[in-house]
Amino acid sequence: MKITFIKHSCYTVETENNFLIFDYIGGKLNFPENKKVFFFVTHRHQDHFSSEIFNYKANHYIISDDTKTPAPLNTTFVSPDKTYEIEGLSIKTSGSTDEGVAFYVNVDSTGILHSGDLNHWVWDRYSKEEHEHMKVWFQSEVDKFKNEKIDIVMMVVDPRMKDSYYLTGKYILENINAKYYFPMHMWEDFEISKRFKDRFQNDFKNKNIMVVSHDNEEFNIDL
Repeated sequence: MKITFIKHSCYTVETENNFLIFDYIGGKLNFPENKKVFFFVTHRHQDHFSSEIFNYKANHYIISDDTKTPAPLNTTFVSPDKTYEIEGLSIKTSGSTDEGVAFYVNVDSTGILHSGDLNHWVWDRYSKEEHEHMKVWFQSEVDKFKNEKIDIVMMVVDPRMKDSYYLTGKYILENINAKYYFPMHMWEDFEISKRFKDRFQNDFKNKNIMVVSHDNEEFNIDL
């Protein structure tokens, strides 16, 4: 199976029969031949959504319904806490601690979690009560996926969170039992993905914490 980090929060996943693109905002896409193509959009922010996706021929577009955009007929607008069956894909959504949704997709017997902006946000402007609310809110959304079969996780590792950059990934490592964990939302600070791996890999020896070093980086993985 091939996973490619395209840019920021955009990953592509190539399975046996399908090609999935999450949160595309630009960059090179290498479409495999004879596979179904699906675009996913977690929410409307410009670092997660570009109408450029409609320039590519896809079997289906799965887009969070906060993204108010003209779209082709083969589009499904999705909302939080719903399940969908679309052309052989089983999809489950949760809410986000920002806007839109997080996606769980089961495709070709592979479970994929792309968290979008579901993150434990830590901003200086927050009061103590707001920090505690964020922690509880974030954890409650992640917990909705605890019982799903998940092989691959794409999760926020955001340098703007300063010394708290690791909180999201730590909770997901502790509570989501996957084989591979990929960082995203790094704002091109790729060193932070290595820092995260160095911090936690010894504590989670049976889980693969991946390091991303540049845009368009390809990973061939075995499940």
